[in-house]
Amino acid sequence: MQVFLIYAACAFASGFALRLVDPIVLPVAGHFAVSATTAAMLNTAYALPYALAQPFLGPIGDRFGKQRCVQVCIAGLALALAAGAFADSFAFLLATRVLAGIFAGGLIPLVLAGLGDSYAMSERQVALGRMLFAIISGQMLGSVVSGFANVAFGWRSALFIAFGVGAVAAIVAWTQMPATPRRGDSGPPASFTALYGRVFANPKAAWLFAAVTFEGALFYGLFPFMGELLLATTAPGGNAISIEAGIVLGAFGIGGLLYATSVRTLLRRLGVRRMCLLGSAAAAACYAALAVAPLWWLNAVAMLGAGLAFYMLHNSMQTEATELAPSARGSAVALFACGFFVGQGLSPLLFGGLLHALGPQVSLVIVAAAIVILGRVVVLRIVDRPRATAVVVG
Repeated sequence: MQVFLIYAACAFASGFALRLVDPIVLPVAGHFAVSATTAAMLNTAYALPYALAQPFLGPIGDRFGKQRCVQVCIAGLALALAAGAFADSFAFLLATRVLAGIFAGGLIPLVLAGLGDSYAMSERQVALGRMLFAIISGQMLGSVVSGFANVAFGWRSALFIAFGVGAVAAIVAWTQMPATPRRGDSGPPASFTALYGRVFANPKAAWLFAAVTFEGALFYGLFPFMGELLLATTAPGGNAISIEAGIVLGAFGIGGLLYATSVRTLLRRLGVRRMCLLGSAAAAACYAALAVAPLWWLNAVAMLGAGLAFYMLHNSMQTEATELAPSARGSAVALFACGFFVGQGLSPLLFGGLLHALGPQVSLVIVAAAIVILGRVVVLRIVDRPRATAVVVG
């Protein structure tokens, strides 16, 4: 339990920093006399390094110890946030977001892989589900706290608060993390090639990484277009549409929190296989409902259901990622996370093309059908497939 709470503090800090800049884009743009579009690049400067660092930091964790790497990453994140709060130019602020993204990107895969080391497979999905509570809560509170802090004290206060969250997590990680037991002399650390060779020696690996990439693309493509979807299906227009879109999207995260608090019950009653099938079917139904819901709050209800259903599928896949290669668990989970974020990065292009070519109703139905197919593929090619005996390469 001690290790879980330490990991949860670090995961919360990473999530808190992820959505921190969203509410302060305009104040930052005004302060540094840049356009809002330029200031919005602070999100890109964080998100891209966040995704691209993971395939490198995962193997580093496998080679030198996940717990030590978590300690370094959380300390680096806190320092990068502090530096951003004192930024005297937009270029410097942008650079601090790049550094923060690199360090934060290493935290989540290493935390999840660390849980894989700490929990047997029978309890692992519950532990991962509960860790989602810390991650999602951090993401939701990051935006909320940032917005209120900006109004009360200015945009720099949001970064100072984020630094405080990261600093507390870093102190906890460096002072309370139990020592990793030494496993004796096992030779020199494995190379990146050898570690990823162990991962892909498992026949599930290619299917799992492809599935999570498609999952990110299918589920998150509509997010940037929610305001447009609401205008097309529920509302005549007006300034309130941005508020309604924010509430509808926020409901997805609340659905994730509901999953995190009920994961043990869901597993006991459904099992992994039925949870994947039911989750994909329910998510598809919720996305299809968005095409016909006449009121914005019905869209919020649908997105809440979609969030719950998404994590039923996603956390099952995530648990499988922790067991692909126990001797290269950090590498496997890092590649899984990278695929997920790559899918999210591609999703606006894919859904936007569908939306503007076929309209919202047809686009949502196509996405819903694809989610059902994805759930079947996950069950047949991953969940139902026997776990291979660990293969050591290199």
